[in-house]
Amino acid sequence: YRAVPAGGAGRVLAVGRDLRPMAALQRRLVEAEQSIERDYARVRHAEARYRQLFQIAAEPVLIIEAESRRVVDANPAAGRLLADAGRRLVGREFPDGFDAAGTAALNGLLGTVRATGRAGDLRVRTAEGREFLVSASLFRQDDVAHVLLRLSPADGRDLPAVPR
Repeated sequence: YRAVPAGGAGRVLAVGRDLRPMAALQRRLVEAEQSIERDYARVRHAEARYRQLFQIAAEPVLIIEAESRRVVDANPAAGRLLADAGRRLVGREFPDGFDAAGTAALNGLLGTVRATGRAGDLRVRTAEGREFLVSASLFRQDDVAHVLLRLSPADGRDLPAVPR
């Protein structure tokens, strides 16, 4: 309220405004912010679980940006399998570390997955001669197409355990 003198004889005019709608709007804003923070915390926890599973998985897994064919993420198992002389996989162009036939086949697989969204499994050899089955699937994140590649030994044997 605001009080202003109004004429003589000590008269005062009080003018006020109902602030309840503003308070309700502020309360809704605070509730929305709290809801966003709760959702953000859930996303952070889910990402932490994903990261932990990704890191301890014995199966080599790579995430490739479909357009540039650069490795966006790779778990330690993929690093042990494909990184040569300690070079990091992330940021490198894929395929790298495969024999010529495997490289050509993987390039075809990436093209097929990018065009159709799916592709069958593929048998490839690394430059060292280890044979793997590669499966690929397409997913989108932030309007960018990515390919998830999983490598499993073609002979059916398990890969070595992840050191802790």
